[in-house]
Amino acid sequence: MNPEVANEIENRQQEPTPERKPYIPLPPPAPPSPSYYEELRRRFPPPPPLPPDAGRLPGDPADRANHDPAQEKPPFKPCHLFFYGSLMDPEVLQSVLGLPELPVLQKGWVTGFTIKMWGIYPALIPKDGDTKVMGAVWKVDEPSQFLRLMEYETEAYKWCPCTVHLCDGGVLPESRTFIWAGDPASKDLEDGSFDLERYQKYFKPSVVRKHTTE
Repeated sequence: MNPEVANEIENRQQEPTPERKPYIPLPPPAPPSPSYYEELRRRFPPPPPLPPDAGRLPGDPADRANHDPAQEKPPFKPCHLFFYGSLMDPEVLQSVLGLPELPVLQKGWVTGFTIKMWGIYPALIPKDGDTKVMGAVWKVDEPSQFLRLMEYETEAYKWCPCTVHLCDGGVLPESRTFIWAGDPASKDLEDGSFDLERYQKYFKPSVVRKHTTE
């Protein structure tokens, strides 16, 4: 080996090792602000939970075991409907349902209710006691007729079961009538009674004409 090269190597080996600077880690990034997480939750809301029967095929034994016939909607069957307002007039009922002939109604009453007025229309309100509400009853044979009467009554009313006592002494259990669907204490209701003759004189013509032209 060249003497000069050997001396250079020896001199370098004898030089002190330079001191290394200690490692200083970078500071952690600042945490996101709460609004950042709120924005993420707004943009990517969690998926809704799966229903208990998710993935279950129709006819699964678990379905049959938990089947409750009482929860099924019963099929329509002919029933008597008790009317206590404008539908006590056979011509109004005929016009609303588009019946080919004038229907024959029977007079009767129900108990367990009272009458309040919603504008010009009466509203039947459940009430304890034996107070009689007079009206008329007619048998509904077709589900389409019942649905049409529900449309006429609007969502302000709902049907409920009742027992109709006929003026000739008969009794019609398992009948139905339409009652007020809202709060019985609603400010929309007022004390009063339905005047059929006044309705027939001032309001019936427009109602019959409307449904006749539909």
